[in-house]
Amino acid sequence: MGTKQVFLRQLSACHDENHWFACLQQSLMGVTEEQANWKESTSSHSIHQIVNHLITFNGRCLDRFNGEPVPPIEGRNDDTFLSGDDLDWDVSVATLTTIMDDWLLRIQGTTDRDWERNIHDRTSETWGMMFTNMMLHTSYHIGQIVHIRKQQNAWDVEEEIY
Repeated sequence: MGTKQVFLRQLSACHDENHWFACLQQSLMGVTEEQANWKESTSSHSIHQIVNHLITFNGRCLDRFNGEPVPPIEGRNDDTFLSGDDLDWDVSVATLTTIMDDWLLRIQGTTDRDWERNIHDRTSETWGMMFTNMMLHTSYHIGQIVHIRKQQNAWDVEEEIY
């Protein structure tokens, strides 16, 4: 199995196929706008904020991989969790789904050599390293989403059978 196949498998596990953990689509299935915007406390993030954070990071990585200019993020990491109060929940879910689908399509057109290239001249980080980190980051936040849904009593334990 080559690098491309491994990355397609990683992305599917995070995006749309339950494997060792619930995928993103499963973790968001049936979430209402009210549930998406619920926060346990003012210091925690809502599901909607987590989705917006993933839109920011996964979208920026895709743009950079596609050779598009990506300006630095202004502010702090917390600023990428944009409040979901002013954003339509269904639009946010659709946007994240599109980004993940676009990643699937983009990966299909790659070779192993693409993943061995450095992201840019100022780093030794390769595209393969970046993608692996992005998938770890995404799976971490999937776990947070499932945890929030369990706090809301909105997670069906039967859905944990992968």
